[in-house]
Amino acid sequence: MTLNLFSASVLRADSIALTDLGVDNAQGSVSVGFSVVINEMAPLMEALQNGGQYEVRCSGKLYKRRLGFWDAFLAEAEYSCTVASKPIARECVVTDHRGTHTLEFTGLEEELNRFWSRLSLPMGSWDAIERGQAYRVVLTFSVTRTNVPGWVSKPLFFVSWDLVPEVVYVLDFDF
Repeated sequence: MTLNLFSASVLRADSIALTDLGVDNAQGSVSVGFSVVINEMAPLMEALQNGGQYEVRCSGKLYKRRLGFWDAFLAEAEYSCTVASKPIARECVVTDHRGTHTLEFTGLEEELNRFWSRLSLPMGSWDAIERGQAYRVVLTFSVTRTNVPGWVSKPLFFVSWDLVPEVVYVLDFDF
């Protein structure tokens, strides 16, 4: 299997990004693996200490590539995680499909990197993948603030409250 990785984001180091993108046959099903990595903790820590609540979202779509035509859509999946802070207790509450976990601010970067390592998106049966064909996985990643009051966000509609604006990762592979 040959892999090519392209990122449609601006060429700069984001404070939070996706790494370790790959496609695997996990017990007969197509699985897109990735890790969410914190490259710079300061923006996230400042946001959490100010009482911010965020949603970490990664949605993926699997396509069969076709020359001269639009790619054929095969499957999609999504990972979502909420991150809320308790500034007085100096804790962070992280919730995803695996449950709710409370993490202390001290050592938060290492704990979150461990929590978000080796995630996967199940994309359906491996039977949809044919030998000798080209495929594309498109991952859309963002970290969005969820607790901005309406009376602030509506008049300031031009202000982005996102910690990480939407970034698109494209992974092409041949099988």
